[in-house]
Amino acid sequence: MCGIAGSTAADPTILAAMAERLAHRGPDGRGQWMAPEASVGLAHTRLAIIDLTAEGAQPMVAASGRQALTYNGEIYNYRALRAELERQGERFRSNSDTEVLLALLRREGVAALDKLVGMFAFAYWDGERSELLLARDRLGIKPLVYAPLAKGGLAFASEIEALRAHPGVDGGPDRQALSDYLACLYVPAPQTLYAGIRKVPPGHWLRWRKGAIEIQPWWKPRFERAEAASPETVLDDLRQAVRDCLVADVEVGCFLSGGLDSGVIAALMAEAAREAGRPPPRTFTMTFASEAYDERAAAAATAHHLGCRHQELPAEPVLAQALPEMIAAFGEPFGNPTALLVKALSRAARDHVKVALVGDGGDEVFAGYPRYQGGLWAERYAAWVPGPLRRGLIAPLAHALPESQTGRHGWRRLREFLTAPDPAPERYASWVEYFSPSERRDLMGETALPPSPIAEAYRESHATSPLDAMQDTDLRTFLPGNLLAYGDAMSMAHALELRLPLLDHRLLGRVAGMAPERRLAEGKKTLLKQAAGPLLPTSILNRPKIGFNPPMGAWLAGELRPLVAQYLSPARVAKLGLAWKPVARLLAERRRDNALKIWSLLVLVAWNEGRA
Repeated sequence: MCGIAGSTAADPTILAAMAERLAHRGPDGRGQWMAPEASVGLAHTRLAIIDLTAEGAQPMVAASGRQALTYNGEIYNYRALRAELERQGERFRSNSDTEVLLALLRREGVAALDKLVGMFAFAYWDGERSELLLARDRLGIKPLVYAPLAKGGLAFASEIEALRAHPGVDGGPDRQALSDYLACLYVPAPQTLYAGIRKVPPGHWLRWRKGAIEIQPWWKPRFERAEAASPETVLDDLRQAVRDCLVADVEVGCFLSGGLDSGVIAALMAEAAREAGRPPPRTFTMTFASEAYDERAAAAATAHHLGCRHQELPAEPVLAQALPEMIAAFGEPFGNPTALLVKALSRAARDHVKVALVGDGGDEVFAGYPRYQGGLWAERYAAWVPGPLRRGLIAPLAHALPESQTGRHGWRRLREFLTAPDPAPERYASWVEYFSPSERRDLMGETALPPSPIAEAYRESHATSPLDAMQDTDLRTFLPGNLLAYGDAMSMAHALELRLPLLDHRLLGRVAGMAPERRLAEGKKTLLKQAAGPLLPTSILNRPKIGFNPPMGAWLAGELRPLVAQYLSPARVAKLGLAWKPVARLLAERRRDNALKIWSLLVLVAWNEGRA
């Protein structure tokens, strides 16, 4: 796990400046390299996880001196790949996965990507072909951004702030991306809020050669019917995924909530530790003063059941004072306040471990979100109830429900269900986006907006069932743009590597191959519960999901009111080119449903003022 950067028409001073902004990602070492046959430069900051010796340092250069690699991530199957390469005559000087990846790329080019199990973002220079290859892992666990430069040049980095250290990068704002941010509270790939900076989408490679840039997908989720999964085969896949994620030359811990996803990971970690004769894993959980958000008792019960070494960390509103640090880590606005919790949890865990496993991805893989069931019900509702009746009578009545009722979780979901637009892409977008199209038009003062990023992703899925389409959409938008983005940015701000066994692409392929009705049979995540049955107590298997979220409504109305007043003023909002009246309405209503909207606007203003 590391930070990477580089550019064509490279200058060593600029490379050093870019690497300096990635120092937090790699405090264990730093290096840069210039291609002898071209003005291409690579930079690297190292977090040593596999092969802690100097032999594992980067950028790593082939024996010929013609190829070099700067790489961020972990290739979990590197030992098997190394053995295969050695049978083909390859010789290695280190015990690192970096050298294995370099050798594989030198032999096979982009075809090597299909052989990799793990998470990665890398830049590979091939001097024999005068070609720079960038690539990002299948699901976008590791970030990778790039910027086209003048005269056909290219710069790239792990983070936006490193790119902004390059004087040739256009740092102006992107108005379309602003609309997408208001919709999602993050900016979906390939855009960023900077006009001159783009994200390499998950599962894509980018090739630069002689001033030309080519971007192609090399992997995408496939919902193709295959051999039916069983609890036993899923457990085997989970066990393999967890054991792959334990490949390290340092201690590996676990973020543990009171729920199923992280519980099954901790259980399999404890199982592996017992078999290897190692101490039980360290587990970390965050606690809240409000019982509605707190999972300490359930997490402690799981840890006790598994014999883990468990620690708790209290969450406080003061976490939000880390706002400037959070914005710097993302390099652009990010409106999900869970990022603050992950940042604090990462900081505390880093005192004990360099690597932690997390349960992110369980809902996307095992169809755990309530909206998936809602999407199937919506299809039946649309088929059974005529459109004029739905739009002309039922939707207006649902809109008229008093806020005291719709503010309740169940009533609010019913209202969203009954008032959702047609067709399915717009309906799904209305459920997962925050500021509606009309709210975005009011804020931005524009009558025409770019298409909804969620609806566009839904349409691009070409799925044969609504469940396939919803999961595919989330795997390409919500997961990489939200969950994975804050996981990487907030953990790497403290040089902590997070690994995600539930996003193993082999496990995803097995579950995605199931018929949709089986994925949602008997309720949410039934297959995962059945697989985890031998590992966890029934109380954990059947415990309702709470979610890892801070009580932002209470915080904004209480301890964080000064922060709201500081940033959300008419003058500061106007600097963004946004209208004040819609913001004033949000602040006046003070509904719990508005908390994330208020926070996301606060973050947006803070970013705008700090980006100069």
